[in-house]
Amino acid sequence: MPRPRSLALLALCALVPGAARAHALRLSTGDVTVDGKKVQAVLQFARAELDVLRPEEVAATVQVLVDGAPCALAGSSVAPAQEDGVAVTARWECPRAPGRLRMALGFLDRLPEGHLHVALLRLPGATVQRTARASAPVLEVEAQPDAWAGASRFLRLGAEHIFQGTDHVAFLIGVLLLGGRFRQLLGIVTAFTVAHSVTLALATLGWVVPPPRVIEPLIALSIVAVAMENLLALRTPLSGERVRSAIAHRWRLTLGFGLVHGFGFAGALRALELPRSLLAPSLLTFNLGVEVGQLVIVALAWPLLRWLRGVRGMWPAGMRWASLAVAGLGAYWLVGRVVSS
Repeated sequence: MPRPRSLALLALCALVPGAARAHALRLSTGDVTVDGKKVQAVLQFARAELDVLRPEEVAATVQVLVDGAPCALAGSSVAPAQEDGVAVTARWECPRAPGRLRMALGFLDRLPEGHLHVALLRLPGATVQRTARASAPVLEVEAQPDAWAGASRFLRLGAEHIFQGTDHVAFLIGVLLLGGRFRQLLGIVTAFTVAHSVTLALATLGWVVPPPRVIEPLIALSIVAVAMENLLALRTPLSGERVRSAIAHRWRLTLGFGLVHGFGFAGALRALELPRSLLAPSLLTFNLGVEVGQLVIVALAWPLLRWLRGVRGMWPAGMRWASLAVAGLGAYWLVGRVVSS
């Protein structure tokens, strides 16, 4: 029979491995411009991602072809980018203006596992976005593509942002710990969805863009807040009415903090600096990806936690320990983000 505090250890085991990269996505970006027979790419990386690959070597790992014919690397340069990044600018001379452009990104094999490269490909009269990873390292586009072509790739980017954003996962688990009927859970998750969809759109469109040094600590604070609400509801002597009241009003908490999490989600899209013509399809599919990831987490965690609450000794003691673990993790992130901002 598992002891109550074992659930806290399980929660920490599930969450702590991602603590160092909470809310971080292994992501690099590319901005590729085609001008006649010339192709230029500006590739941006976090410097920490290039620990096994010198920036000066990046351009040489990229193979560019137009209509099947190889282009010659004409030169490359390296410069600092943003706070801790590096930008590699490379130029190729091609035998003809491309009808189809193909870029094989050899550097993806040498970057950390799970790394995702998101690129804008700018051809005359059209701009599209494409993604690549070690298992599929090719960017490919035809001239005059549909604006929605490739937008579905952002569905996966949104889902990955949830799965790799450990702080978002911790918040959702904290929300689910008290339990509740499925209808109540649906309302709680819907409030969170509506709220973060609004601020995701506002921030991606550039209408309201709070600085990350404010948003990131607030996301950590939301984790502490939901865990503390759990602990207050489960305090001794235990009152079923108090727990039911906390669950019934939880949608207000998720609505408020959902607004904050939406600004956090927007960081991944804003970093790509998408042109206006691509914002609508990218925003829609990215948000759908976030929802898919969120629903997968809820679908897995809710029945498991429901079963655990029925295990002898797990209610309410196990939920107290689990909430304490979530609160401690949120406090750890909160202090770290405040200190580093």
